[in-house]
Amino acid sequence: MQKTGILFVIVGGIVGLGIILSFYGNQIIFEDLIKGEGQVKSGENLVIPIEFNSIKTQNGIYAIQIIDFKKGVTAKILDPFDKKIESQTINQEVFEGQFKIEEPGTYKLVIENSDENEIKVFGVIGPEPDAGKKSLGFISLYILVIGLAGMVIVTIYVIKNRKKSFS
Repeated sequence: MQKTGILFVIVGGIVGLGIILSFYGNQIIFEDLIKGEGQVKSGENLVIPIEFNSIKTQNGIYAIQIIDFKKGVTAKILDPFDKKIESQTINQEVFEGQFKIEEPGTYKLVIENSDENEIKVFGVIGPEPDAGKKSLGFISLYILVIGLAGMVIVTIYVIKNRKKSFS
């Protein structure tokens, strides 16, 4: 019985490590993103600015979530000269997009509502996470899956050993 207890502690530790790495990975990925939220009426905009250095990063990302989704929402990315470089009509509750950063300066995510009803909108904009940050998310998922599979295997092992000891 001591052997199975040790095995459960080991696989429990692996699951715990996977959960901790998952939280840490998400925090690292989202730390550079600027968030904004608000109620947007018809003809009004939600503007979320962010400062970019084109030497540091060449790609930006943005995401929009519309609570109680309604059509009539448009997202635009404006460069430091207020020139539109990206424009999307949002046709789903959650939308993600990318854009190129060509000049250093303040870029803006502009969310417009053309529907007569007021909507609640969340938006984020920031630099695209590098490969190292993204890989941390995948590594944590793999560790978590390995730990959960280990739990199943140890449980099956314990059940089989109990049947043998009762025989």
